[in-house]
Amino acid sequence: VDDYVAARAIYFSRLWTVFEVFTASKQGIEVDLALMLDSREQLMESTVRSLQDAIVVDVMSAEATNKEDARVIKEMIAGEDGAATQTNTIVKRLFVDLIARVLMGQGLKSSL
Repeated sequence: VDDYVAARAIYFSRLWTVFEVFTASKQGIEVDLALMLDSREQLMESTVRSLQDAIVVDVMSAEATNKEDARVIKEMIAGEDGAATQTNTIVKRLFVDLIARVLMGQGLKSSL
């Protein structure tokens, strides 16, 4: 994540990224968070609450370079009741957890 104050971060606006993190989480696969050094320093000066507010995930608004990929992924998500909301919630919760671990000095790994 290049700029963790990522309310509008590219990471959270990229459909493949959100979908892959959600899928990994659903399957119990551990997810790692990589931060640039300056982002890590900014992060250490923040509070978990401000980070929760900063992370905005909206899978149905996320984009993919390949329009067909975007269509297929969004159709898969839209085909299940509440799946978009569930995806948003799980991905946000995962990143809040990962960032909280950084703030508490426990490393960058998480599995939800």
